[in-house]
Amino acid sequence: MRRFFTLLWLLFPVGVFYYHFNEGQTQMIRERAGVHMEKIRAMEKAAEPDWEGIIEEYEKLTTELPAGERPLVHHQIRLAKAKARLQLLDVAGAIADLNALLQESASAHGDNAEITRAVRELLGKANYYATYLLKTTGAAEPEWRPYAERTRQIFRFLAEHQEEEALAQYERRVELEFEKTMTRRSK
Repeated sequence: MRRFFTLLWLLFPVGVFYYHFNEGQTQMIRERAGVHMEKIRAMEKAAEPDWEGIIEEYEKLTTELPAGERPLVHHQIRLAKAKARLQLLDVAGAIADLNALLQESASAHGDNAEITRAVRELLGKANYYATYLLKTTGAAEPEWRPYAERTRQIFRFLAEHQEEEALAQYERRVELEFEKTMTRRSK
């Protein structure tokens, strides 16, 4: 028994050495990326966020990630970048990015995965913003109608493919947003 523990004690540094130079390096890179992500989240929560700077930081974060990082992480970062683009009212760029991300996310994770649903929701919002912006700037109906139709299709798909409780929560959120909008207009 004593020999076993002595052998174990002598082999322990080999295991630590192996971990440090293989998986340990990847873990250190992930931890640095996590700190960078916290910095970006703080930038987003600022009183007046610098959305262009935030997009640049997301680009840097993408290059910092380890080479074999899971696709889910890359998709989440791209989704956050698209949200930042919408804040800048770069609706056309956000829609293009989200369409490509939706294809990749659906093929990698499936249509009902949480990330795919989040991409679809944001794509629906982006198409809604495009419709709203085109209508309020006086664009002709043939210009804004495709965006309105795409918005309708996306939100209908989301409504049809969710659980009953989630659908009820979504309907409550829509009602609350409608009430907020109506109270703002009445003021």
